[in-house]
Amino acid sequence: MSASFSPIDPATISALNAGGERALEQIFREHYPWILERALERLKGERAAAPRLIMATVRELWDERDGFHSSAEVEAFFNEELRHRARAIRARLTAVHRFEKAEGVKVAEPAEPPTADQLWGEIAAALKEPLVDSATLAKRRRQQSSHDLAEHINTATKRGNWKTPAIIAAVATVVTLGGAWYITQQSRATVVNELLGSAEAQNVTTRAGQIGSVTLGDQSVAQVGPESRLVIVPRFGTAYRTLSVAGTASFAVAAGGSGSFEARLGDIVIRSTGGTFAVRDFGDEGSRLVRATEGAISVRVGTSERRLATGEALYIGRDGIARAATEDEALQSFAWTEGRLVLRNSTVGDAAQMMWRWYGLDVTVPDSTAAARALSLSVPLESSQAAIVAIEGGGLVRFAWVNGQMVFQPIPVRARR
Repeated sequence: MSASFSPIDPATISALNAGGERALEQIFREHYPWILERALERLKGERAAAPRLIMATVRELWDERDGFHSSAEVEAFFNEELRHRARAIRARLTAVHRFEKAEGVKVAEPAEPPTADQLWGEIAAALKEPLVDSATLAKRRRQQSSHDLAEHINTATKRGNWKTPAIIAAVATVVTLGGAWYITQQSRATVVNELLGSAEAQNVTTRAGQIGSVTLGDQSVAQVGPESRLVIVPRFGTAYRTLSVAGTASFAVAAGGSGSFEARLGDIVIRSTGGTFAVRDFGDEGSRLVRATEGAISVRVGTSERRLATGEALYIGRDGIARAATEDEALQSFAWTEGRLVLRNSTVGDAAQMMWRWYGLDVTVPDSTAAARALSLSVPLESSQAAIVAIEGGGLVRFAWVNGQMVFQPIPVRARR
């Protein structure tokens, strides 16, 4: 039977707000079966990663403990944080599995997940350790810098999770900083890589159900899709106009400026001198796509470079092989820039995942047969109800609440007549 999230009494939440470690332990122990079940669902078979996913999520709950006011908010936090962190873990492990396959090795999966006692012991020890790792410190410096530098924010939010508002996180206009950069004889690529990895680089981050727009330092405008991140070089628009993208974004590039506008998808480089283009690179997807919406762009993949004219799109496999994207591939990847969710020859299971990404609704499909049913749909992003109705009709399922969880259930044969 699926575990349910039992309500947390207000006194326990107040104790958590006040820094009560026992309150955190009580929440963890009482909800461990539910947390473990959600973690395993989000990891999609990567069972060995469950302990560290749970530990990181509980630690984040502790760090943000003064911001919770109800049981529903805590439950929503777990749902969103587990989903968000699990996607990153799965993306990293994809590379590990490719290495294992190439080398003919396989790490054995743990027989059983840890007990609540075992995991709480590790969590309790971790709570006493300060967060001093360089990655965390750099992240916090970037976040503080983004906060201090904010001058103008344009955000476009849709109807999001029924428990939490869809508000873009850490969106800031990138402005010019004082001072001058001393450039040595290093190659341009090396300098840009160092700038993107520096503590002064600006971050724009969105979560599920969030879309935001950002005006950059050269007056270009970036529209950022959900579960996405931009990392932008310091002093964007002066010496360099380079940023990296994880997720999906669309750019209206201001003409002029210092050199070409550059967007990076890992080692892929997209350059534009003006116009509009869109990119997509989610770590849990098997490909990356680029589309020239208005004006031409160049795309460098490895040592080869291709030019895309207005309306053309490029599909790039994880193996680095590039080809022209089909109309359906381009439409499904970039319909969001026109306010629509489009799926072509997809499944109910995939559609349920898109409900989380685009609407912030955590809907599962417990029945594997129903999850594999094929469907196609085209619905407005402003209406999660329209998406639910389309999935119900196309996948022969019905939306329901089961033990406090949103699910798509198969429609019984009698009910289809």
